[in-house]
Amino acid sequence: MIGDEKFLELEFQHFFLDNFPKVKTFAKLLLKSEIDAEDLAQDVFLKLWSHPEIWHDKTKELDNYLFIMTKNMVLNSFKHQKVEDEYQNDLFSNEQLIELSEREDVLDHVFYKEMLLALRLTLERMPERRRTIFEMSRFKGMSNKEIAEKLDLSVRTVEHQVYLALTELKKILLFLIFL
Repeated sequence: MIGDEKFLELEFQHFFLDNFPKVKTFAKLLLKSEIDAEDLAQDVFLKLWSHPEIWHDKTKELDNYLFIMTKNMVLNSFKHQKVEDEYQNDLFSNEQLIELSEREDVLDHVFYKEMLLALRLTLERMPERRRTIFEMSRFKGMSNKEIAEKLDLSVRTVEHQVYLALTELKKILLFLIFL
């Protein structure tokens, strides 16, 4: 038994030494890399070592088999690399999206606070009567008629003051949005 194993090892060694250079050269033509070709050729022979029925029979012409096996392993490595690349791209994209969404929450909050501040400053700079009418209309939910009665103004004056206040606020908002 031990003698058979030693004989098998020697036979494989000869088979390896005879065929490794051509398998490696063929793999290098396909892969365009000396290191990758060497690794792949070693994988080919590692696979063959576990199947002595393929290479042990000296009557078989194995060149075609070796080239087909090498070509298939190269194609499998390309497929595997493509899957890895897609996974890495997906992983990277997901990480970017998560990072952006986390940043956007912070940025949205900051932007919201800046907009509120700009609106408050704009309101404070308005003439007092316009600001009061606008606050009664928008913040207290009063109708134009109710405001007119309370402040002893015409409805038309209330409408005009609300219009002017909204126009100023829109200018500020547009400025902030496009800034």
